[in-house]
Amino acid sequence: MRFGKNTPVKIKSFLGTLKSVEKVEDRENYWKLIGEKGKVIGQTEIIDGRVLVIFDKNLNEFGVENHNPVKNSLWIKMSDLELDDLS
Repeated sequence: MRFGKNTPVKIKSFLGTLKSVEKVEDRENYWKLIGEKGKVIGQTEIIDGRVLVIFDKNLNEFGVENHNPVKNSLWIKMSDLELDDLS
């Protein structure tokens, strides 16, 4: 599925799984974001099928790394996203 600019999305998995298969530091535990909502802020995808998603919530509250130029945004694989029809 392709997600256009401003498409409301919800995180359904991270790297294709519901939890990390290996031990990760808390700041790299992006699985905490499963279920969170946001929107695609650019149609340009990078090579491995990710799009830039800006989240509705402040990512600092989750304690995860988020150092993209746009605050509260992360590059997320399209396969880890689903449409958020309720937005």
